Amino acid sequence: MLLITNEDVEQIINMPDCVAALEEAYRDFGNQDAVEIPRHDAIVDNERPEAVHAFKTMSGSWPRAGVTALRLNSDIVSWPEVNGTPRRVKLPVSEGERYNGMVLLFSTATGQLLCTFNDGYTQKTRVGGSSGVAAKYLSRKNSKVIGLLGSGWQAGAQIEAMCAVRDIERLQVYSPTGQNRTLIANTYAAKLGIETVAVASPTEAAKGADILISATNSMTPVITQDLIEPGMHVTSVRGSEIPTDVLVGLDRLVVNTSTPVTANAARGKPSEIPEFINGDYSRPDMDVIDFSKVPELKDVVAGHVEGRQSDNEVTGFHNYKGLGLQFAAMGSLIYQGAIDQGLGFEVDNRYFTQDVHP
Repeated sequence: MLLITNEDVEQIINMPDCVAALEEAYRDFGNQDAVEIPRHDAIVDNERPEAVHAFKTMSGSWPRAGVTALRLNSDIVSWPEVNGTPRRVKLPVSEGERYNGMVLLFSTATGQLLCTFNDGYTQKTRVGGSSGVAAKYLSRKNSKVIGLLGSGWQAGAQIEAMCAVRDIERLQVYSPTGQNRTLIANTYAAKLGIETVAVASPTEAAKGADILISATNSMTPVITQDLIEPGMHVTSVRGSEIPTDVLVGLDRLVVNTSTPVTANAARGKPSEIPEFINGDYSRPDMDVIDFSKVPELKDVVAGHVEGRQSDNEVTGFHNYKGLGLQFAAMGSLIYQGAIDQGLGFEVDNRYFTQDVHP
């Protein structure tokens, strides 16, 4: 069994391969050849009055690759206001000011635990990669310009994913902090060799964009109706970033999954946590939009539902919830890559198997 770190994962994976693996996994899922177990959260008190302990699990099996993944997080979460807007923030309060998140990858042939790996680098890459898969089917094929709102952890993976599926030439990025937007613009100009510009407003970021991305931790809408242009493809990384009026105004909307997160909260928590108002656990438009009737990405990739039909359509990928299957797809690349490159720390399998019938 291998223990694989974030540093190892970063050496192993690249965005084009991740997009390809995710697309194949989505196609199998759409054809009922893969299995998904939806996300479940347990929410209880924390000694910090402004925070909670959130324990999250999600899993999926991808028979084609012979693996099943279980992703779990043990987070201390708070919702501070930043520039007058509530944000979802995980606190690094474990020993050494660190976070807790990991993926366990099992063999479907033997049931054995093959490896564990940190979920941090994988997390942003699978979100970006899934957005890239969606853009392949929903954005105009000649898309050249990205408008990006946000400059944090998730933003870079969104840029790389769009460049993996489209011949992107220009990035227009806005973030409330000027230093941050300049940094991400300079970083990806050097990394991807595209023209980048840091702009002073969301309007400037969206103007002339073929693909408009929101990649923030905001608990309130970021992509507003006035930013939408004909033929644009819009996408997000959180359920709270695209408001109802934008969603219902789209010509074609696709969701990552229509299955809601199951939140098991201790007494009093729903009334105290912003997530139950506009976030992972609920949205104010749940009664306006019946997400169970909105096409899922797996069905688009499998060819059961149409993608973009014309250049004038305004399309959207609403990353409403994540999938455990995404970690199975990523895990298949990470495990094989670790073996091929001699990465990871090997641990005796006897510590993870037993000779007593469970």
